Amino acid sequence: MKILKIAAMLLLFPVTLSSQEKIFTPGGFIRGGLFLSTGDYKHDVNALFGDAALNITLGNNLNFRGFTDVRIRTGQQFGENVTSLELKEAWGMYYNRIIGISFGKKIVKWGKTDFFTPLSKFNPVDYSFRTPDREDCDLGNIISEFVFTPSPILKITAVAAPLWNPSILMTRPLEIPQYISLELPWGLSSENGFYSYGLRADFLLRGLDAGIQWFHGPDPMPGLKLVSADLSNPLNPSVNIKGVPYIINSAGIDFEAVVSTSVIRGALAYSKPLEAKTGNEEVPFPMLEWVAGIDLTPGDFRITAEYSGRRIFSFYESPYQPLIGREIDLAELAQLFMDPAFDPQEFLRMQTEAFNRLYNNQLKRHYHSAGLRIEAETLYGRLLPSLSGMYNFNSRDLLIIPSVRYKPADGLTITAGLEYYSGAEGGLYDIIDEFMNAFFFSLRIDF
Repeated sequence: MKILKIAAMLLLFPVTLSSQEKIFTPGGFIRGGLFLSTGDYKHDVNALFGDAALNITLGNNLNFRGFTDVRIRTGQQFGENVTSLELKEAWGMYYNRIIGISFGKKIVKWGKTDFFTPLSKFNPVDYSFRTPDREDCDLGNIISEFVFTPSPILKITAVAAPLWNPSILMTRPLEIPQYISLELPWGLSSENGFYSYGLRADFLLRGLDAGIQWFHGPDPMPGLKLVSADLSNPLNPSVNIKGVPYIINSAGIDFEAVVSTSVIRGALAYSKPLEAKTGNEEVPFPMLEWVAGIDLTPGDFRITAEYSGRRIFSFYESPYQPLIGREIDLAELAQLFMDPAFDPQEFLRMQTEAFNRLYNNQLKRHYHSAGLRIEAETLYGRLLPSLSGMYNFNSRDLLIIPSVRYKPADGLTITAGLEYYSGAEGGLYDIIDEFMNAFFFSLRIDF
């Protein structure tokens, strides 16, 4: 009987739309932004841009809704001219009390944690994008989403994405040695196996939200694969590396609970690549991740703190240092060539694997990290200072972002702050700090 009712509603859908009042809501912002390098980077003006967003929501508050977000930007970033027109989101949805069906380009974030998001596998990110608003870095994907709500305490969501839209590595502006050709993926890609799908169940109880989920498909983070190499002449080597997808299965659970005036949250996720690690430098190790966090609201402050741990399985020590991010040591290379058992191809493959492990925090068997954000509202909500930071106790990568937002009038926001990266020598943040460390300023008008 329920199936017949749902079928009847779908058949009557076009007739229903014609007799209902549509609601059209435009919005967006206009913004100017500036990033100034703080170190010895060759571009003092790290980024300079003017951008705008146009958001349109269309619906009837009854059974359909559509949303689009168009972004326009012009200026420079890392010394390169940038002019872009991007359809960030564009999707339509039909829904009723029991089901919801949506199609289009959409940003889908699974998981309830903040700093560390091991359950968010449908949302690629541009980690090198210069913006004072971190959500601008979300790329989204073209997806179909089905939501089934059989009762007020249970929501089941199924998502499928036929294409792979990879994350953009933070090393994009990195100056690569001339002997290395690095091709990084960008934009939507369609090949056999590039599809992904996931299933999530959310339990909405009084004072407690909990979820369990499954994901299969290419991880948003690409892996670097050694395509070809020629070390026959150590003084003139040639190395070709390409960013490629790798397929994973991932399962996890998370929760969020209200305890007195605080909110506690946690997550547990296990991911395992389909391909074996041996011989595949782009493929990561299987790993288990866990996150615990808390939100506190003492007075005018809001404090968010999280801890994350990671356990790597099938682990082995990396025999060589990462290929990218360091200059070639000709003396070391010459000594290796003197060994009759030396395999140049395997040497470069393992160096490429070492960089993947460096970027994905898999050079060690265990990792422990912490994140902290302190925000405050003063002057009746017009002055909003904040301090965010993350630290990895094993890799010693540190990110600190102090900032302040001032709202002198409704719809006008002035933001100033600093992005500061620091890491151990040879670590990821040590490699990128030269071009990522910067003061930033922006003026934004919302409408």
